[in-house]
Amino acid sequence: MIFNTIMVQLDVDSPAAPRTISAQELARRFEATLIGFAAADAYVFAPATIAALRQPR
Repeated sequence: MIFNTIMVQLDVDSPAAPRTISAQELARRFEATLIGFAAADAYVFAPATIAALRQPR
């Protein structure tokens, strides 16, 4: 079985360059496609909620 895709996980809280450079070198060496991905908590913006918090009690 031959694999021709490399997937690299990128941290949102730390520098991605060292890991990305290593992954690029591997992808070039093995003529593979490189996929980078990162995951983070979703940020939900609700204008109505913010407006309700600003109202005096």
